[in-house]
Amino acid sequence: MSKWRYDEKVDKRNYIQEAKELVNSLRGSQIYDMYSIVNKQLQNSVSPTREKELQAVKIVIENYPYIDSRRLDFALNGYKTEMAQNGHPKDGVKTNHRKKV
Repeated sequence: MSKWRYDEKVDKRNYIQEAKELVNSLRGSQIYDMYSIVNKQLQNSVSPTREKELQAVKIVIENYPYIDSRRLDFALNGYKTEMAQNGHPKDGVKTNHRKKV
């Protein structure tokens, strides 16, 4: 046994309930914006507590009534076509440069 006692902190927070309260205050497209922000933050390196909070918000939004699952999927994955991922505006426009007389 070491000289210093270190007790593990017990996490008694109800993350799901906190996330429900947060999502209930959002309206319309704010829910979809929050979903995309949460997914971007989950890709970054965050503390375990912050990750639990973000996962709870993600779960609550996915299970929220009257939510468009396709729009959530689009916020998560984006466009799937190759042209949408690596295309440029100049790819669709082709003009023949004619010699001026």
